[in-house]
Amino acid sequence: MERALTISNLTKSYNKEPVLTGLTLEVPAGTIFGLIGPNGAGKSTLIGILTGILTYNEGQIYINGLEMNRENEITIKKDVSSVLQPPLLFENFSSYEFINYICKMYKETPDDLDAKITSLFSYFEIGEYRHVQAKQLSSGSRKKLAFCTAILVNPKILFLDEPFESVDVVSIGRMKNVIRKLKDRGITIFITSHILEVVENLCDDIAILNKGEIVAYLDSKARRELQKDISLSEIFERYVDMSASSSAQIDWI
Repeated sequence: MERALTISNLTKSYNKEPVLTGLTLEVPAGTIFGLIGPNGAGKSTLIGILTGILTYNEGQIYINGLEMNRENEITIKKDVSSVLQPPLLFENFSSYEFINYICKMYKETPDDLDAKITSLFSYFEIGEYRHVQAKQLSSGSRKKLAFCTAILVNPKILFLDEPFESVDVVSIGRMKNVIRKLKDRGITIFITSHILEVVENLCDDIAILNKGEIVAYLDSKARRELQKDISLSEIFERYVDMSASSSAQIDWI
């Protein structure tokens, strides 16, 4: 099977404190892939590295068959878009100015671009903020603006770091609908989330990241077999130490 992403022995440290420790991972092309893990596991750090925001210490990364390096950097970035946590926006641009500028930067300017922007703004109920500066938007509206922008640039891989954080329930459902449509077009979607129920219902393959390394990889077949008798939450608890804080600490309640 073709791989959209291959990571080998990736390490990353902050002030000599390891965050990712020899992480190895493969993500099949054209799938919705979910990465879950506790706070501090390294999920956002990994997304930051894969989108070129952060550097790393050691290891190899291949995106769409190209090694991530200076030579291939521009080629790779043309085929990748992302929604980070928190979203990176141009704060003094209006919503429309921001999305239009990013599309032009990616050279995605079809004749019907304005109609597509309008339809997405309407679908995600941010049309009234079309001419409002990004810095004035709520957390949920910022996330939806970033999501609309990321899908309009026609990526081959879409990285979503906690895409449902601060987003209302209706909009989460609509985001999931769009993500499934993107998969049908052959786009690979890489999602990190702490909302296990959403990952469970949306993703094909799921990996569990804990203390900087992948401790479990569940492809769709393995998940079907395991989840006949056990939920994703229970699987998660098997691989992540949930006993670090004892309930005895709150016996006073």
